[in-house]
Amino acid sequence: MTFPTDLPAHLSEIQALLQNCSQEDLARVNAWIVDLVKQQQADSRAQHMARFKSGDRVRFMDKDGQPVEAVVVRPNKKTVTLRSDAGTKWSVSPELLQKIETPDDSHQAPAQLSLVQDDRKTSSANSAKGHKREWVGGLIDAPGFVTGEPGIAPYRPRLYVWLNDIEQIIRLTMIGPDDPEVDPAKELRMAMDEPVTGPAGTPSHVRVSDASQARRLKAAFPSITVTRAATPELSDLQAVMHKEMAPAKDTMTYSSTGASTEAIGEFFEAAASLYRSKPWNIIPHDQSLISISIDELGVKQAPLSVIGQMGESFGIVLFDKLATHERYTLLGDALQRGVEPDYPPHTFLAYDPAKDVEAHVRKDISRHGWKVVNSKAYPILMAPAEGRHMRPITPHDLTLFTALAQALSDALTNKDFIASHHGELSTRIEQTVSVDSSRITVVLETPYPYEQVMLENGAADSIVARLIAMERTRDDMDWDLHDALTTQLQERYQASPEARAIDAAASVSTLLMSFAFTYLNRTVATLSPVELEEILYEIIPAKVMMPASEAVNMIEDARAFFSFLKRAYQSAHAERCLSILTEDAVVRMRMAMDNPQLFGMGKSALSEGTGFPFGLPDLPPPELPGPSATKPKPKDRKSRKKQRAATRKSRKKNR
Repeated sequence: MTFPTDLPAHLSEIQALLQNCSQEDLARVNAWIVDLVKQQQADSRAQHMARFKSGDRVRFMDKDGQPVEAVVVRPNKKTVTLRSDAGTKWSVSPELLQKIETPDDSHQAPAQLSLVQDDRKTSSANSAKGHKREWVGGLIDAPGFVTGEPGIAPYRPRLYVWLNDIEQIIRLTMIGPDDPEVDPAKELRMAMDEPVTGPAGTPSHVRVSDASQARRLKAAFPSITVTRAATPELSDLQAVMHKEMAPAKDTMTYSSTGASTEAIGEFFEAAASLYRSKPWNIIPHDQSLISISIDELGVKQAPLSVIGQMGESFGIVLFDKLATHERYTLLGDALQRGVEPDYPPHTFLAYDPAKDVEAHVRKDISRHGWKVVNSKAYPILMAPAEGRHMRPITPHDLTLFTALAQALSDALTNKDFIASHHGELSTRIEQTVSVDSSRITVVLETPYPYEQVMLENGAADSIVARLIAMERTRDDMDWDLHDALTTQLQERYQASPEARAIDAAASVSTLLMSFAFTYLNRTVATLSPVELEEILYEIIPAKVMMPASEAVNMIEDARAFFSFLKRAYQSAHAERCLSILTEDAVVRMRMAMDNPQLFGMGKSALSEGTGFPFGLPDLPPPELPGPSATKPKPKDRKSRKKQRAATRKSRKKNR
C-alpha cells in the first residue's frame, strides 16, 4: 500500500506509527477513529440543535433547491421537526437550517383576552396576516397507572390535551375514573387564557375528533372555525409519551405488590395446589368457561378460562365480564388479518419455566422461600390492561387468585363439576376458603350461564346465548337444535328495522348461518371476520348459483344482519364482522362470484350446461339452502381442540 507523502507533520507521525501496528492493533485503532468521528458529529449536531427552540422561524432549501420557511415544532435527537406555513411537516438536520431573526417583543406583556370580544380581534388579525392558527384537542391515555391511592385500585387516567399550531402542549388535564366528564369549552378557554407554554392567544381554527365535543365548541366559540376530523397529532403525542415516560417493562416482583409476606406465601401455596390438580387435563378446552362469583371481593359471574390443553402455556385467565372475554376470543382473528388487536383487560396466572422468568423475579421468590412446584412451574400473575400495557398487581389480585386457586382445586375433585364441562349437566358449587385470616366464599358455575348473563346485559332474547352455549359446552354439535335456533333468529332478523330498511326477502343471513355451521363447525354467534371472509369469498362462490351482480345485495344483507346482531345482542363478534363489510367487500365478492376457478364441481357443471357426470340429468339452479341443508360429519373433538389451541397460541405471543 502506498501512503501519501504530502501530509502535515502530525499526520506523518501517526502514519509512521500505524505502519508498525499489527492487524489487531489496526482494527482497534479503526474502531477508536469511528467512535471519535461519531462523537464529533454528535457534538456538532448538538451545537447546531442548541440554536433552535420550539416556535422559532427557520429557512432551508428543499430537494429541488427551493427556499422553504417553517416553524420549529420540536428539536429531536438528530433532526428538527418543522411545520411550514402551508401545513407540511418536515424533518430536517439542524446543520441545514438558517434561523430567521424576528424583532424581540418579549418586553410587551401578553394581553389577557376576553373570550367574546378579544378572540374575534385575534382571529381577524390572524386572517389579515393570512396565517391559519389551528389547535388540536382531545383525549389520550396516560403512559402509566396511578397507584397508592387509599382504597382505590390502580387505574390509568386519561389526559385531555390541547396542542397549539406548532404542536406544543398548552393545556393538559388528567381525568380519573371518578372525575366528571371533561368540558371541552372550559378546557379551550383555559388553554387560551393560561397556556402552560407560550403567551395567551386565540386560534383561528380548532380540530377535534369527537362529534359531541365539536358541537359544544361551536356553540361556545362561534368566531372560531371548529372542524371534526382525525387528530393524528394526539396519537403521535401519546406514542411519544408512552415511549419516553412509560415505566420499565420488567415484570414486577411479588414483594413490590404491597401485600404481606404471609399473604404472598398463601398465594404460592394455592398456586402450587392448582398446578398439581392439572385443570387443563380435565377442562376440555379454553372456551369451556367457568362462572366465578365472590361477593367479598366484588366479583360477579366473571368468566374463567383454563388454558394448557395442548400441553403448553398452562394457566387460568379471569375476565371481569362476558363481553370482555368475547373481545379476547377475537385476538387471534385480528392477528391473522394483520390488524392491530384489541387487547381487553384481564388477569392471568401462568406457570412458566424458570428460563422464561426474569432473574429479579426468581431471586425475589427464592429469597423469601415461597413455594414453587418445580422449575417448570413458576406462578406468574399479570394483568394486561387496555392498549397492551400492564397494570400493577395489587394485594387484591393476590387475594382473589389465592381464593380462586383454592376453590378450583377443590372443585376439580367433584365428579358433577367435571361432567358439566361435557354438556351432561349443570353444577353450582360454593367453596369457603381461608385467605389471609379471612373466610371467603367462592361460587363456581358450569357451564357458564350465557342466557342469564346476556339477558341481564340487555340481549333481546336468549337465542344467541343458546347458540354460544351449544357450541362451547357440547362435545358434538346438535344439528336439530341449531336448525331450530337459527330459524328463530332469521325470523327475528326479518322483523327487525335493519332488515326492513333493505330488501332482505332473500337474505344472505341464512347462507351465513348454514355454511358457518356446515363447513366451519361454528355458529354465527361466534363467527370471526376471517371465517366470514372464507364464507363470502370461498364457500358461497363455490356452492351457490347466483350472478356476480348480486354481490352488492349480498353484502348489503350481511351488513344489515350483523348490524342487527350487534344491536339486539351487543355482539362483539358481529361488530368485528361489520368492520370488514366495506365497499371493497362488494368488489371482492363480485370478483369471487365471477371466478370459475373457485366453483365447486356441481356449480361448474351447472354453469357450463354440461350436467353431472355418469349420465345424471341436468338440475335446475338450487334454491337458497335452509339453516342446515347439508350435514357433513362434524369435526371431532381432537380437531376442535387443535383449532382452539392455535388461536390461543397466537394470543399468547402478543399478551
